[in-house]
Amino acid sequence: MNLIDPFEIFALIDWKFAVKSFVAIFVIVDAFGLVPIFVTLLEGYSERDRKAMIAMAVRVATFSLIVFTLIGNLIFHILGISINSFRIAGGIILLIISIEMLFGRRTKTGTGEIEELDKEDIAITPMAIPLMTGPGAITTGIVLMTEASTIVDIFILIINIFLVFCISSIIFSRMYLIYKFLGKTGTKVLTRIMGLLLAAISVQYVIDGIRGAFF
Repeated sequence: MNLIDPFEIFALIDWKFAVKSFVAIFVIVDAFGLVPIFVTLLEGYSERDRKAMIAMAVRVATFSLIVFTLIGNLIFHILGISINSFRIAGGIILLIISIEMLFGRRTKTGTGEIEELDKEDIAITPMAIPLMTGPGAITTGIVLMTEASTIVDIFILIINIFLVFCISSIIFSRMYLIYKFLGKTGTKVLTRIMGLLLAAISVQYVIDGIRGAFF
């Protein structure tokens, strides 16, 4: 029996795509930026309830993003939408989100809506959707899926989604320590840095879409 050479597997990996996809998903999920929101949402719950709600939210967010990432192209085919059009539209959406991050605004949900939610609903909405897996994350996943040229790239993309949410889960489980360490100012600075990275990624999506559509 021939053993699989790990070096052959590494040679098949597009490391540029692997790093790009991980950074893009990690930035758009923005776990550090969600820490103060989650602290507010989970205030008043026991530690056991908080852990259970975070675990459920991460599972739902992970599953949702993977499903949208995998079937997004099929939806485009059914609706007759070209990927270049989606790259341009997606890039614009991500640019808007990045500008909101840079200026400290988060319009994905409102505090009035949060207060009306029952305990059972909070883990799914708004924690999982749309805070973790929102329009920006879905757009990023679908666009990255179109850039995956091989089965290995697709596999790497799915792994990166898992990794991002695993890291996010660790961040959320330590969110009170992180919030205490970073404080409001530190959290804002980190969110703005991620917003700047996301802005650069979104502009590149628009450029790629225009280039593919017209040149």
